[in-house]
Amino acid sequence: MASNRLLPVVIMAAFILLRSRLSHATRSAAFVSFSSSSSSAKGVTTSQRKRCGPPPSSSTSLQSTATRQSFDSSSPDLELFKVNLLTLPLPELETIIKSWGFPAFRARQINNWVFNQGVTDIDDMSDLPKKLRAVLKERATIGSLHLEIEQVSNDGTRKRAYKLHDGQLIESVLMPYEDGRRTACISSQAGCAMGCVFCATGQMGFARQLTSEEIFEQVARFASELKADGERLSNVVMMGMGEPLANYRNVIAAIRRMNEELGIGARKITVSTVGVVPNIRKLMDEDIQVRLALSLHCATEEERTALLPANKRYGGLHELMTTIKEYIRVKKQRVTFEWALIEGENDSPEVARTLGRLLKTYDIRPDMSHINLIPLNPTGGYGGGPSGRRNVAKFVEVLEREFGISATPRMRRGIDIDAGCGQLTAANEKKKQREAAAELSKFAEPVAGLPIVGVYEDDEGEEYTDSIVETDPDFQKSNEPELRHGSVVQFSIDDLAFDLDNGDEDDFIDPTYDDDFEIAEAERLISLVKGISLQPVQGDVSPVDSPPQEVKSTSIIDEDNIRDAKKRRKKLLKNLKAINKLKDMQANGKELNEEQIEKVAKEKEWMIELESVEHNLM
Repeated sequence: MASNRLLPVVIMAAFILLRSRLSHATRSAAFVSFSSSSSSAKGVTTSQRKRCGPPPSSSTSLQSTATRQSFDSSSPDLELFKVNLLTLPLPELETIIKSWGFPAFRARQINNWVFNQGVTDIDDMSDLPKKLRAVLKERATIGSLHLEIEQVSNDGTRKRAYKLHDGQLIESVLMPYEDGRRTACISSQAGCAMGCVFCATGQMGFARQLTSEEIFEQVARFASELKADGERLSNVVMMGMGEPLANYRNVIAAIRRMNEELGIGARKITVSTVGVVPNIRKLMDEDIQVRLALSLHCATEEERTALLPANKRYGGLHELMTTIKEYIRVKKQRVTFEWALIEGENDSPEVARTLGRLLKTYDIRPDMSHINLIPLNPTGGYGGGPSGRRNVAKFVEVLEREFGISATPRMRRGIDIDAGCGQLTAANEKKKQREAAAELSKFAEPVAGLPIVGVYEDDEGEEYTDSIVETDPDFQKSNEPELRHGSVVQFSIDDLAFDLDNGDEDDFIDPTYDDDFEIAEAERLISLVKGISLQPVQGDVSPVDSPPQEVKSTSIIDEDNIRDAKKRRKKLLKNLKAINKLKDMQANGKELNEEQIEKVAKEKEWMIELESVEHNLM
C-alpha cells in the first residue's frame, strides 16, 4: 500500500526533473534540442550527446528558432532540430555558441556572414575555425524555408514558393523599381480564411498561421541576398498570402525585428488588411509607425459583402470606415485604399464617384487618403478580368478632378510569372495534379496498332419519384440512343479523369439498404436463386402466409434480351415502390387523382410481370 501511495510522487518528481532538462523555451513552433552532458544519464546514448552537445546554463532561457531536420525513421534517436541562423536573434546565438564551448564573439562573426555578406553555405564563413564550422553544419542551418519554386519575370520581379516544415506552401515576391527601391511582398498565413472571391489565396482556404520566424525569414532572405549584391531591401509590404491582421501577434513581432535587426524603417513597412476592425483598433495603440493599407474594392455594403465576405463578419462598411477615420485621427498617418479594378464591375466613372462620396461622408480628408488602383490579376476561380487603360484613366480623372483625391494605377509586375497573391501556389498544385494524372495514364497506354476501346455501361441513374410513368416497351425501344448497354465503343482518356480512390468505401463492404422494402426485395431475389418464390413486397413487410411454391428455372440466352429484361425489371421495381408511396399517402388521408388511382390498380399486374421477368433472368 505504501508503495502505491508513493508511485504518484515518484512520477511527478520524474516529470519535474525532465521538464527542467528541457526548460529552454521555444518560439512558436520552432525548437532547439539539447541533451544532457552527463555521461551517466540514462536513456541518452553517447552518439546523441556528441551530436547535440552540452546543455545551456540552467539560468538561461533560450527562445530560439530552428528547422526540422530529416532523420532516419528506423533509428531510435529522437527527431532532431537545427538552429536557424537566419532567424535567431544575436543574443540567443551568443548564448548557444558559448554553450558549445566557443567564445561569444564567434556569434557576431556568424551573424555578419549571414546578414551582411549574404552567405548561404557555412563553409564560406572563412574566419571561423574548422571545428566550429563542423559543429554548425551538424547543428545549424541558414534558413528553414525550402525553396520549392522560383520564377523570374522579364521586369526583374522574383516570385518564390517556399515549402514549410509541414508541407504547406507560401509565397514571397521581390520587386525591383527603376528608382532604386527594392520591395518585398511577404505572406503572413498559409492560405487565407477571408474568402475574397477574386483572390487566388482566398480560393484555397485557410491552412495555418505563420510563426513570426517564418514571416521574418522571408524578409531576411531577400535582405541578405541583396546585401551580397551590394543592394539593400528598402520596403516591405504585407500583401502576400493571408490576412496579416488575423495573425496579429506574429506579424507585429516580425515587423519589429525587420525594423530593429534589418534596419528597415517602420514607415517603409505596409500592412494590408481586408478590414479586421478589432485589430485595426489594436494597431492604433502600437508604438511602431507602420503604414496601413485597406483592401476596399467596393464602396457599397451589398457589393463589398458579395466580393469580400469578411465585410459582414467585421461589422460592415460603416463600422470599418468609422474605424479608419479614428485611425487617421490617432496615428496622424495617411491611409491607402486598395481598389482592384475589375472590368465592367467596379471601374466606371459612376463607381468612382460613389467611392469619392464614401470618403467624404466619413470626413476622410483628401490629403490623408490615397487610392491605389490595382488592375486585377486573373485567376482560374474567378471570371472577372482587368480593366482597360481607358477605364482606368477615367476612374483616376473623376477622383482627382471632382474630389481632389490622389489615385495611382499600380504597375502590374510579374504578370508573366503568376506573381499575384497565391497564383504561383495554385499553379504548382495544378502542375502536381497533371503530373499525377500523367503517371496514372501509364496504366492505360494504348497498345500499338489497336484502338482504345471500352464497354458502354447503361445506367439510367433516375431517382424514384411520387409520380409514375407507365413504360411502353415499343416506345422505349424507339427512343433508345444508338449506344446500347455492352456496346464496344472508342473513347479518349482525359488527363485529369483518373479517380482510382474517391473515398467511397461502400464498394468494399456489405451493402446496406434504405428501408424494409429493399431488404425484403433482396430476400425475395435470394429465394429465387434457391428455387422458391416469395410474393413481391406490398407496403409494410409482413410474413408470407402461403407456402413457398416451386417454380421452373428458365433463362434467357440472347444478350440483347437479357439487357432489355434488366431494364424492364428496374422500371417495374421503381413503379412498385412508387405505388407503395401512393398507398401511404392514401392511408394518411390524402385523396389520389384518377391517374394515380389507375396506377395503383396496376400493382398486381406489375407484380406478376416482375416475377416473370426475374424468373427468366435466372
